[in-house]
Amino acid sequence: MIENQLEILGITNVPNARVIAAVKTAEWLSGAEDFKTVGHMREALQKLQNLGVDPEDFYALANQLPYKVNISWSDSGSEGRYDVVFVKQGASQQRTIFPHSTRARPWQSYANNPLQAKAARKLVPQLQTYLAEKLPEYMVPSAFVVLESLPLTPNGKINRRALRAFDPIQPQLTGGYVAPQTAVEQVLVKIWAEVLGVKRVGIDDNFFTLGGHSLLATQLVSRVRDAFKVELPLRSVFEAPTIAELSKVVESLKGSNVESKAPALVPLSRESRRMKLSSLNKESEQR
Repeated sequence: MIENQLEILGITNVPNARVIAAVKTAEWLSGAEDFKTVGHMREALQKLQNLGVDPEDFYALANQLPYKVNISWSDSGSEGRYDVVFVKQGASQQRTIFPHSTRARPWQSYANNPLQAKAARKLVPQLQTYLAEKLPEYMVPSAFVVLESLPLTPNGKINRRALRAFDPIQPQLTGGYVAPQTAVEQVLVKIWAEVLGVKRVGIDDNFFTLGGHSLLATQLVSRVRDAFKVELPLRSVFEAPTIAELSKVVESLKGSNVESKAPALVPLSRESRRMKLSSLNKESEQR
């Protein structure tokens, strides 16, 4: 490179010495190798050869040469690899080019959509209700999968082979919609709709099938406790995941006159949280 004085030189698919051990461990944990104990895996890591090159070594090399160095993650499909480009200082072409890179990744591939799960919880029940009104029961899908977009072939048709297996969102379709019958069920339906972010909930719908999880179950318990003044254990939501079942638990607790002593969970504004933290810090300093 020095003798020929190339204006640009690219090196692709360089193993990253900083992360190669972690990458190999992840591969082995996924089933690429069969290790019976953690000790065997550690021994294999110690015997690894060709651990790659630390990116800092390229920067140190560039300091000894009349070149600038630019490093980017490789698009080769192999985890933990990167591309290096040496650009001669004062070269007419100032923009860094990775000549062997395939194509730039879309920006959305670097982050997730935190609202996607919430949107899915709203969309699936609406779609379920709409299809139940338009189609006979045997034609209504038993599971729904929410995708950002459908993979297409170069001809613009759906590429079915490119569809991966997803965890389906399965609404409760077997019994259809059942409206609340008692006052307790009516209150529970309202609470469920607010916690899950859906418009309509039947008393036979499963809390977790509609998108509920342990954190939302905690919110549900707090609101039930505040509405009925009963101490509802969190495990009750898991043991009685439908409104029809949970209403019996609530009525039983109301009949035993067991009132809640725990305060309800109330959302605080950012300013309120800041003032509360400031007060706690002052108290700790005084102590």
